[in-house]
Amino acid sequence: MPQYIEVGEHRLIALGANQNQLGIPIIFLHGITLSANFWTPNLPPIVRENLPWYSLSLPGHYPDFYQPELLTADMLADILMSAIQKLVGKQPVALVGYSTGGFAALNLAAHFPNQIKGIFCISGFSQGQWQGLLGWLQRLSQSGAMGKLLCKILCKAFMLNQAFYKLGCSMNAGDRQAYWNAPTLQTTVDAVYPDVIKHNLNNLVDLFDWFANMDISHLLSKIQVPTLILSGDRDPIIPLTQAKFIASQIPDAELIVLQGMGHMFFAERSPAYQNLLTSWIIEKKLYIPKQ
Repeated sequence: MPQYIEVGEHRLIALGANQNQLGIPIIFLHGITLSANFWTPNLPPIVRENLPWYSLSLPGHYPDFYQPELLTADMLADILMSAIQKLVGKQPVALVGYSTGGFAALNLAAHFPNQIKGIFCISGFSQGQWQGLLGWLQRLSQSGAMGKLLCKILCKAFMLNQAFYKLGCSMNAGDRQAYWNAPTLQTTVDAVYPDVIKHNLNNLVDLFDWFANMDISHLLSKIQVPTLILSGDRDPIIPLTQAKFIASQIPDAELIVLQGMGHMFFAERSPAYQNLLTSWIIEKKLYIPKQ
């Protein structure tokens, strides 16, 4: 059952399972415009069946309708850590984040090093100026009242129905043939679309604007936990140079680049992602088999 979490004026939601299983809890963080339901069709069997896990929504996404005047990297870290502690207390966790969720994972580890045991960062970034379609929407969000209005209109257009939504997402893919042919595409859209159409568009446009000014590059060296960076060499939103920079700044980071992959890993390279996450969980001893 979904669990609603109140953090100040924010209302987040967490999904999860296996809370009585042994192992370090894994917190999954989704990308911008998505929802906590993004991860449910994209969990490898080792997580789905054996590990305590939670998928946590980001501030500014449904069901959070609070409109702050500003959101900074420091505020984002505090909100998410407060939510995580309401889920697991002071217990250390591992983080799996995608895109903006990858940024959030890196940001949490830099701010709260004692509570994070490892990071799996997928198509994440440390500096929030995006490229491609999201970059265009982001620049509109920074172009005054008319730009913000146009940004909201375009976001609303992409949310009119599932066909438009999938088409908009396809612009973020590097391997569009793999994207359109992936069985995980429809299952993921089915999971997130009911939440996506409930997002507060004013919040999303503000998030586009605020993230352009977020930069945690100077904090990356403070991350002292095992960090796996997964990126595609054809990502039109977060260029590979970002992944290489992040990996160069974190002392114990490993970078894996999937050839031909863009920003939609769950559809473009689902088997590879699942195998990598499974291997990472076993290698970092996050999974404790029953005796």
